[in-house]
Amino acid sequence: MKKKVRLGFLVGAIAAGCALAADQPGINDLPDVKEGLWASSTMMPGSMDKPMHTTMCTSNAVSRKMYEDSHKNMDHPCKQIHSERHGSVITQEIECNFSGKVTRSTSVTTLMGNTGMRLETRKADNTVESVIEMKWVGACPAGMKLGDVTGPDGKVMYNAMTP
Repeated sequence: MKKKVRLGFLVGAIAAGCALAADQPGINDLPDVKEGLWASSTMMPGSMDKPMHTTMCTSNAVSRKMYEDSHKNMDHPCKQIHSERHGSVITQEIECNFSGKVTRSTSVTTLMGNTGMRLETRKADNTVESVIEMKWVGACPAGMKLGDVTGPDGKVMYNAMTP
C-alpha cells in the first residue's frame, strides 16, 4: 500500500512539476516545452531510497491541459501563496492543508530552454522535500499517446489528457 501511495504521489509530482513550472499569472505564460518524450528522475529524501525514473509523452497542449485541470479543482489541498519569475527561474511558495495539518514549502523551477527543467521543493525548515529533473529525450515511441506517463517498469500509469 505504501508503494502505491508513493507512486500516486510521484505521478502527481510529475504533473505538478510541469504545472508548477507553468503556474504563472495565466495560461498565456506557460513555458514552451519541446513536444516528445521527456524522462524524469524524482528523488524524495527520507521517502525513497533511490531515484524513481518515469517518462512522459508531452507537449504544450498537455501542459495547457494540466494547467487548466489544476485550476478547476477548488478542493485541491494546496494553494499558491506567491510566485515570481526571473528569466529561467520560477520561485513559488505553496501552502497545503492535509486534514488540518498546514505545511508550507518553496519550489524553485529552473528551465533549461525548452528541453529541460529542474524542480526542487523545500519544506519550511529548508530541508529538501523533493527534486525532479526532467529532460527531453526524443520523439514519443510508437503506441505512446500525448499525456501518457510511464512508470519505472515502462507501463503507462496515467494519461494527463484524460479527464
